[in-house]
Parts: sequence; C-alpha cells; structure tokens
Amino acid sequence: MFTTLNFNRWNDYKAFTQDLSDNWAFRGQLDTSWELRNAIERTDFINMYSGIEANFLQEFQRGARNYLSKDETPEHLIEWLALMQHHGAPTRLLDFSKSPFIASFFAFEQGEIINEENIAIWAININFIKSKATELLANYFGDELKQSDNRLNEALFEKIFYADKYELVFPVEPFRMNRRYSLQQSIFVSTGTGHRPFMEQLQFLKDDISRSVIKIEMPAGLHKEVLRDLFRMNLNRASLFPDLDGYAASLRLRYNSMKSPEEALAAQLQKFEDGSFQFIP
Repeated sequence: MFTTLNFNRWNDYKAFTQDLSDNWAFRGQLDTSWELRNAIERTDFINMYSGIEANFLQEFQRGARNYLSKDETPEHLIEWLALMQHHGAPTRLLDFSKSPFIASFFAFEQGEIINEENIAIWAININFIKSKATELLANYFGDELKQSDNRLNEALFEKIFYADKYELVFPVEPFRMNRRYSLQQSIFVSTGTGHRPFMEQLQFLKDDISRSVIKIEMPAGLHKEVLRDLFRMNLNRASLFPDLDGYAASLRLRYNSMKSPEEALAAQLQKFEDGSFQFIP
C-alpha cells in the first residue's frame, strides 16, 4: 500500500528529496527486497512469552550499570532503548535520519560488494505519522495527552511500552543523544508492541500509508558516483562514525570510489559529445 518510486539517476533522487518538507525522515537499505524491520522482531526469543521484552530490558539495565558512570546512566526508558540500540542490543526502535543524503550513504556504502540490482531508501512523513498515532492513542490515554499538549513524552512512552499491546508506529527522540546519533541526524521510530512486525503495525495508517510512506529504489551500480558526491558533502564513515574505525572505513570507501582512468576518459568524452567539454587554460 506504500508508494514505490524508481530513479535511475542520482540527480533525480536529489531533486526529489530536496523538494520534500522537513517532515520527512529517511532510512537506507542495501537490499531492495528488505522490508522495514526492527531488531527485536528479528530475534528468536520475542514470541516466547508475554513480557520477555521487558525482562530483556531490565537485565540490560542491571548489567549496563557496571559499565556506566552516574552521568552516563539514562534517566528515561527512551534513553535506555537508544543506548541498547547504539550497542547492538535488539529493541523495537528503528533508526531513521532526517537527512536523505545520510540515508543514501548507508544504502550505497557497501555497493562494491553486494550483488543486488537495486538499493532502497525508505521515506516516512514523521509529523503525519505522529499526528495519526496521537489520534489513535487519545482513545486510551486522553488525559495524559491533554496534560502533555498532545506530546508523546517519556511518561506516556513508558506506559505504551509496558502495555505492549497497541499496534501502531510513532517517532520518538531521546532528550539526550550520543555524538554518533547527533552526527547522523537520527530519529527513532518505535512500534507500539514488540511482538508484531513493524510492517504490520505500519498498517494502522490505513489508506494514508500511500502518501506518508515512500520506498525509493535506485540502481546499486550508482554507488561510486553517489559516494563521490557524498564525500564532497563531507558525508563518509569518518564524519558519521568519529573514531579510528570510521576513519579507516572512510579511507577504503574513498579509494574504492575513485574513477578509474577508463571512467575518467569516458566522462570527458561524454562532455565533449554533449558540447560541455572545456579545455583547462
């Protein structure tokens, strides 16, 4: 029911996303056949018994306190889930970015090793989805929403999480974000329950899904052109993952994305045929 768009040129994608409002968030995936799935639904344990997700969270909280200072310890449930997400523990949160170009980086960065024909970038209208989720939740938490001016705050999120029964999706943003998530302009989208697939819960939008969820497909073979352009925007592993691992991966990607002599010659010949070729004086 969502909208699917196909772009064969990188510049077409850039033009399309630049015309979108700031209400949209993006997620890049290197395989176009993948649906939107959070990490908790990919686990083997999530459907073992009711409440297992809460037990998993509590065990993480107990153990994590051994590794965190007082200042580093999260104050709210959303922050705990963001911390778990950062360190690879499965949660019901799904990462999106407010930048269509950062999402593109994650879709294309492994382009030199994948065999897929197309990559996918999912775009969702965060403000619209939040509005529809608030309408639905008002049936159950009317007083709480009235007191918070219709904001899905930390207290309400905690009630939704532990109830574990409302099938919907909605954006959440921790008050404190670590440096990596800040650099990646991250925003999380949570499901109302942990034991149902993300795509199933997205259906709470009903007919509105076609205008609030877009799947954009592009040829994976564009990865060199795209990564070169993103490097010019200073979007690379080194800037998005500010550590030595990120720098090393960034260096590899930059060298792998360089034009070969044959590609450079073909580009110059194409400019000559187009009449745009100019000799450098």
